Amino acid sequence: MSDNKNSILNQLHQLGLDYDEAKIYLELLREPNTHLRLSVVTGINRTKVYRLVENLEKRSLVARHTDDKGTFLVASDPTTLEVAIVTHEEKIKQLRTTFTQLLPTLESLKVQNGSAFVVRTYEGIEGLKQMCWHELQTCGELLSLGGQTIEDLITNRRWAEKHRALSVEAGYSIREIINHDVDLPTFTNNQEYMKRYQYRQMPSNLVFFSEQITIYNDTVAVYHWRENQKVGVEIVSKTYAHAMRSLFNQYWELAKSSTAT
Repeated sequence: MSDNKNSILNQLHQLGLDYDEAKIYLELLREPNTHLRLSVVTGINRTKVYRLVENLEKRSLVARHTDDKGTFLVASDPTTLEVAIVTHEEKIKQLRTTFTQLLPTLESLKVQNGSAFVVRTYEGIEGLKQMCWHELQTCGELLSLGGQTIEDLITNRRWAEKHRALSVEAGYSIREIINHDVDLPTFTNNQEYMKRYQYRQMPSNLVFFSEQITIYNDTVAVYHWRENQKVGVEIVSKTYAHAMRSLFNQYWELAKSSTAT
């Protein structure tokens, strides 16, 4: 029972209540109570109980009920907690709007130097997620060498499918070259994504893709996920990306033509 209560407290904390507020709310769900009694059953200082109850009242999670026996605190219906989710969603929308408005200004402040060469390194799953997220900035076409799926890099099917859906929204197409011994692409049921995806196969004795390499805009990204390592590198260079894009197109002409279905 104690483990279950702790689990509920943790979940309420995720919804925006601190642990003492969650304790009070749980007690009031069981039965109406007074400030004094809440202090006794929860072990929370009485003065603090008054402050926490006031916070819960502001969020409409606690109300007061008066009858011939006096005034008691009562918990509101648990569905009221959804307000916290809606509020969070609204904040996310506001942040997205602010980011969208600010990004062009920040981009305009970057030094526009075609010969610039920037190297960024990333570690762990969160690092690889960040690299995949950067790919969503692709304009026109993303080129890929290796044949590994996002699931191989991130190990999260839901996150991978969300990324594919966002790539469709971004409107870019994908061409990929894979070795013959790589499983043929049947990695998603997202038909809109597959309409934008093409692949060709190349024998591994001609060229073996040991890492996943993507080329988009002025960026060449290299993903490594073997030997219990998850690391990545982004090389941002207009000239280097152009050279890698030319190399890819030569391989594309040499590779066996295939169409993903």
